[in-house]
Amino acid sequence: MTDYPEGARRDDAEQAARRRRVMTLRVLGVLALAAVVAVFVVQNSQPVTVRFWFETSRPRLIWVILACLVVGIAFGYVLASPGRRAARRRKREERKRGKEVGPSGL
Repeated sequence: MTDYPEGARRDDAEQAARRRRVMTLRVLGVLALAAVVAVFVVQNSQPVTVRFWFETSRPRLIWVILACLVVGIAFGYVLASPGRRAARRRKREERKRGKEVGPSGL
């Protein structure tokens, strides 16, 4: 058995206890989020009439909400892409010149 100073074992035990607390909080957070999502789905499961140009359908409200979320994320990504590319290009150019670049890329 390896001999450790008394303080080292106590530190290891404290770190293990902290890891257990963090893991417990994460699991509780995930369970709480799952419960909120489940309630949201149940409360928004009624069919709704959707008219899109010449087409009319009756999907469940939750699918309409999720489709809008996906479309919104896609538009946000596409619209933000030119700015991200320009920032990366500026950062590359600054590195070539040997200057230090901050986290904002400016």
